[in-house]
Amino acid sequence: MRFALFTGMSFLSFLLMFKAPVSAAPIGVPGATAGTDQSTVGLELNFMIDRDLENLRDTESMTVLAKGQVGMSERVDFLYRAGFGRFELNGKDSDAGPAFGFGTKVTWASLDDMNLKIGSVAQMLQVRADTDGGGRASFNEYDFALGVYLDGGGMASSGSRSILTTYGGLVFSGLEIENSGGNAFLEDNSFGAFVGLLMKMDQKTEVGAELRLLDQTALGIYVAFAF
Repeated sequence: MRFALFTGMSFLSFLLMFKAPVSAAPIGVPGATAGTDQSTVGLELNFMIDRDLENLRDTESMTVLAKGQVGMSERVDFLYRAGFGRFELNGKDSDAGPAFGFGTKVTWASLDDMNLKIGSVAQMLQVRADTDGGGRASFNEYDFALGVYLDGGGMASSGSRSILTTYGGLVFSGLEIENSGGNAFLEDNSFGAFVGLLMKMDQKTEVGAELRLLDQTALGIYVAFAF
């Protein structure tokens, strides 16, 4: 199953890199989930459909990212991303360029009687690419999110049983696009909400989808494998 999922996502990402316009990275589950000295690795496809910029028309974007998550403790995870992205500037699409990012997830509290956990995510993402008409531009995003998630840890999958968990919260986000001429375009608004679904296929494999709304409209889908 892992091989089939990974192959399918990789093929889809290959097609999209040549046909789609770039996006914010998903927030993901707002809290630490990897476990102490445990890791996950996976693939993300992220589509930013609309995001307003000051003194400029809105922007769109797409990224294809490999994502890793390392459990520093039961309450803290470290994130890293690397891949490719494209974005729109002044109504023109950029070429595909390298993307990278990093961040942390922290679980702050547990509501055991409700099977909920409260956590936060702090992360950044940068895409650098050539633009139409010459020059190079960088797409820089910074997110800080606070949210809750349904803890599926006590309901670990066994055999072929799948478990569906949900999460959501609020996100403060900043976006800056800067071109080689020194011009910078900033995001008009910075607050939004996110909601996601995460399906644990088994103890090692999970797939998910996330929607970001209000001051931006973005969709992310991802698959991850634990080891």
